[in-house]
Formats: sequence, structure tokens, C-alpha cells
Amino acid sequence: MLALGLVETKGLVGAIEAADVMLKAADVRLLEKSLASGGLVTITIAGEVSAVQSSVEAARAAVDRLDGAVRISCHVIPRPDGELERILQLQPPCAQAATEEEPPVTAAPDAAATPDAPATTDVVAEAAIPMPENAAATSPPPSLFDREKAKAMSMGALRRLATDLKTDLSSAQIAAANRQTLLNAIERATRKEKE
Repeated sequence: MLALGLVETKGLVGAIEAADVMLKAADVRLLEKSLASGGLVTITIAGEVSAVQSSVEAARAAVDRLDGAVRISCHVIPRPDGELERILQLQPPCAQAATEEEPPVTAAPDAAATPDAPATTDVVAEAAIPMPENAAATSPPPSLFDREKAKAMSMGALRRLATDLKTDLSSAQIAAANRQTLLNAIERATRKEKE
């Protein structure tokens, strides 16, 4: 079950401390940091209900210990309605893609009768094991560049992709670039490789 956790503080230092403590306290994902007028900052996290509750409580205690930081409110929404997914991305993009695109792996019925059956079952077992994500797995091949999929990639993955594709940006520019600049540079680099 998913839950949504919100911590609102007055001032950025308290919000950064709250986010740090929440991410260290339990297995939760940082969804966003929202800035409002008057110095109000809202940190939003998602994860399992118990993990979010313990993270928000830890953040509440941490912000209250800071001098000068003002905690405005803390709130946990257990099992939020599905309509909230239109506003907030509660599932990480890689988990959604894995559940949608993963076909079931089945062994052939006559595999046990053949003498090389252990080799084929080993291959099937290896294919079923999810591999850890790395830069090569998250970056699409240059000929199959899809801007919408690239928008869902993390900034780190976009920076690695921009470096791997040898875009027209220097490493310092890649490190300081925003998402739109990286997407444009990657798109230009893939067009050059196609030509």
C-alpha cells in the first residue's frame, strides 16, 4: 500500500533537513519540493504506509530541534485515491514500465526430456532475474530516442546519456544544465548520429 507524506516548513533550511531525515529514516521516495510565497516549502514523499509515517515523524522531530526553522504542518495520507496520480507521480517510472512490459517467462514442456535441459533452464532463469539499472540500461539507443521517455528519466541518467552521446555541451555545461537543455542537446546529438 502506498502513502503520501507532506512536511511544510517556513524556510528552506528546515525543508532540506526534513527531506534528508525522511529519506534516511525509511524506504521512501522524494516526489517534489514545492515553494510557496512567504517562504513556505512543502516536501512530498511516497512509500509504504508505515515507512511514510515513521519518516514524517522523524522529520517532525528533526525540524523542531533546529533553531530558526519553523514547522508549519506534517501530514500522512495513507492509501491515497487513484485520482491523485494525475497530480503526483506516486509510482516511479521504472516500476511502471517493468510491470507493463514484463512478459511471463515459461519453460517449454518438453525441456525435461532433452539432455541439454539444464542449459536451457539456466538461460530462462537468468533472463527472469532483473538486472540492476545502470547508465546503459536507462539510456535508449540513439536511433530509438523518444523524447517522452527521456522526460521521465532522472537528471543523472540524462547527464550520463548526454556524456555518452558526446553532445555539443562540455562536461561543466552538462553538470549545470537543466532538463530542457539536456533533452535538446541529446536530441541534436541523436539527429547527427542518424545522418
